[in-house]
Amino acid sequence: MFVLKSRLLAAWAVGTLLLAPVAMADVTDDAAAPINQKYGFDVKKLFATRCSWCHQGYGMKQADGPKLAGTHLSYEQVITQIVVGKSPMPGFRKQLSPEQIQALAEYIKALPAN
Repeated sequence: MFVLKSRLLAAWAVGTLLLAPVAMADVTDDAAAPINQKYGFDVKKLFATRCSWCHQGYGMKQADGPKLAGTHLSYEQVITQIVVGKSPMPGFRKQLSPEQIQALAEYIKALPAN
């Protein structure tokens, strides 16, 4: 009986270790990957330098600014908000290229709601 319990425990431990990387996959990396490939730059790095001061967790957590994951805004509305801003958020039309703005909007829309 002890051998059977030990084998079951060992099998459970191995299964847990094998599944852990899948369970701990970063959803923000998943959201960013196709956008990085499309635009040829790291959208998460861009987000970190321009947006994460207020939108932490790469948009997954509320901080000074709201959580962006699962936004009800359309893609076009997200673009407008990045370009024009909304108090207290500044507009970024003079700091970001059109491609950077599009990439950020696509990234924000790709973030899962949870």
